[in-house]
Amino acid sequence: MKIKLGSFSILVALCAVLFAAQAAVAKDVRYPATGNPAFSLRIPDDWTTEEGDDDSLLLASGDHSMAFALMLEKGDKPWDDDALDEIATVALRVAKAAPPKRREATSISGFPGFSYPSATTNDAGEVIKLTVYIIRIDKTHLALFNRIEAADNSPAQRKVAEAVLRSMKISPPR
Repeated sequence: MKIKLGSFSILVALCAVLFAAQAAVAKDVRYPATGNPAFSLRIPDDWTTEEGDDDSLLLASGDHSMAFALMLEKGDKPWDDDALDEIATVALRVAKAAPPKRREATSISGFPGFSYPSATTNDAGEVIKLTVYIIRIDKTHLALFNRIEAADNSPAQRKVAEAVLRSMKISPPR
């Protein structure tokens, strides 16, 4: 089973340096723009989106206090829990974050998966909270995304991050 761990891990590492959202106006984002599987979510109007070279999408708040990185992956055989744990561990290691101490069951759009909370410290000495989410869309498709935010974000900033996360939907392959 091949996954572009290097690409995903580098994406996690790059996002860890980003640092809420205050605008009440929101915009809808779909990634990829066409086809399935795909993510769709609602982000505040002051957020930016940038496509990565590794088939990923980075969403960042206007003040850089939080970001989400999205990626879809297809394997050549079914993904088991050990493979998901390994993906999360490698991604966090590359981001220089603490290895996951636990995984938590989660789901998006009814698709099951796990979240792996962790933290790291950036070059400025600020603590960054990282959570890797890995969702099984079907036996061979995964939705991977990271939630990256400053540990000292205000309750209002955390509320915006939660709203973005709650708005996320995943459409399955057809």
